[in-house]
Amino acid sequence: MKEQSQAPETGPDRSLILETRDLKKYFSPRGGVFSSRAGTLKAVDGVSLKLFEGEVLGLVGESGCGKSTYGKLIVKLEEPTGGEILFRGVEITGLAGAELKKYRRAAQLIFQDPYSSLNPRKSAGSIIGEPLKIHDILEPRERDAEVARLMEIVGLTSEQARRYPHEFSGGQRQRIGIARALALKPSLIIADEPVSALDVSIQAQILNLMKDLQKEFGLTYLFISHDLSVVEHISDRVGVMYLGKIVELAPRGALYETPLHPYTRALLSAVPVPDPNLERRKRIVLSGDVPSPIDPPAGCHFHPRCPMKGDICEIEAPALRDFGCGHFASCHFAELT
Repeated sequence: MKEQSQAPETGPDRSLILETRDLKKYFSPRGGVFSSRAGTLKAVDGVSLKLFEGEVLGLVGESGCGKSTYGKLIVKLEEPTGGEILFRGVEITGLAGAELKKYRRAAQLIFQDPYSSLNPRKSAGSIIGEPLKIHDILEPRERDAEVARLMEIVGLTSEQARRYPHEFSGGQRQRIGIARALALKPSLIIADEPVSALDVSIQAQILNLMKDLQKEFGLTYLFISHDLSVVEHISDRVGVMYLGKIVELAPRGALYETPLHPYTRALLSAVPVPDPNLERRKRIVLSGDVPSPIDPPAGCHFHPRCPMKGDICEIEAPALRDFGCGHFASCHFAELT
């Protein structure tokens, strides 16, 4: 086994589209109006990942682990505190102005809430066509035709272009958000909990739509979710985050069949098994609450809740180690699983 300081090298036999190196995002909240600075919240704390052309990388973890912040850093909705972001080998960390605008044509975001992410004062057609207008793509009449085409692609009709967001269902609103993300023909899409606000039956429709669009347009997805069942359905590889750090990264099959990190095993043990004939995992109930990212524990951040912890866990933070076949984990006792 070898320790991993940079993003894991393994991945599909495809070209590298995105890489983050030791990416960090720290916030400095205050305790109140009259109080001094409360501390530093380490939302993303040294994440190194690689994303390959045409794959779906799932990113999972409990609420507050930093996965959505990581996605916002990639599309430059947040500025990193440290580290690097490389898109097709070019560093985009400090981009601004025209160069940033150009990058955003290649990397788009699908938001979690399909209602609040849409302007209620604009029609569906205006929302989908707005990126084309901002980037001065096509003439107005051609834009209308392109909007109609995009609506058809995502399962809406061109006649619905004049309707407003409140006139659509939740699933239809998310289709509008997906069409808007596709308008600039991006190669990379960050999907931030894109189905968590939808009914289960609608979730399946949106997931299938996203898979079809990936094949049709050659898209690459970073798929962020707290739902491991959803991530299993759509992802090629899966990364698990805890308190701003990646604690496990593996191909989908390896992670779901032989998880190495105790946090991953606890998450998987809580996933419902729909088929009563299948063997269920033994439920692992973690003790205590998730520590504050403002004051994380020393050593391994997970050790206060870990059933396998030893003395070294309280002192030394484990490195993300390569266990072979693209399976990485940051646990001192991963070999014992």
